[in-house]
Amino acid sequence: MRFFCQLQTRADAERALDCGADVIVAQGTEAGGHGGTRATFTLVPEIADLIAKRAPGTLLCAAGGIADGRGLAAALMLGADGVVVGTRFWACEESLVPAPLKLAALAAGGDDTVRQHLLDIVRKRAWPARYTGRVLRNDFVRQWLGREEELKARRISRPSATRPQRKRPISGIAATIVGEAIGLISSHRTGRSDPRTHGRGG
Repeated sequence: MRFFCQLQTRADAERALDCGADVIVAQGTEAGGHGGTRATFTLVPEIADLIAKRAPGTLLCAAGGIADGRGLAAALMLGADGVVVGTRFWACEESLVPAPLKLAALAAGGDDTVRQHLLDIVRKRAWPARYTGRVLRNDFVRQWLGREEELKARRISRPSATRPQRKRPISGIAATIVGEAIGLISSHRTGRSDPRTHGRGG
């Protein structure tokens, strides 16, 4: 059995090494979903240097903002042994993500994502405060971002009024959990590259 640990800070990496982690995934803030505030470009080499000094046998994977061969090459140059890719596979043809959410994401770019606590509030998920979740900006996010306390109050008094719909995945309401790498993706295609994407990870 192998011990994998995904983390977002050097301090967490030190603790993971103390616990005997076999593989560390250094996740930058560019990633979709829950994460921290450190950027992939600086976090990965810092942890790579730490591993080289303390536990050379531990493998390091980079995550956050990686969607194509350029990201992989950059991660390897930063000292990673490999990468963890999320958004590229989220958007692929084979994924089970509802079509309306995929279409909304593919029409957006990295600037259209934001880190927030709203999703945890409406889902009543007690994530530690230092972790935020990156999602695509939509009507729900624009309505409530910066009004978290009001959302909490309404969530308690009128749960159904603030809960994003799940049965009908409407892109303006449902959480579209993607990273900044969505700006590098222009189609659902997988397998052979499409020359029409001009290197945008299509």
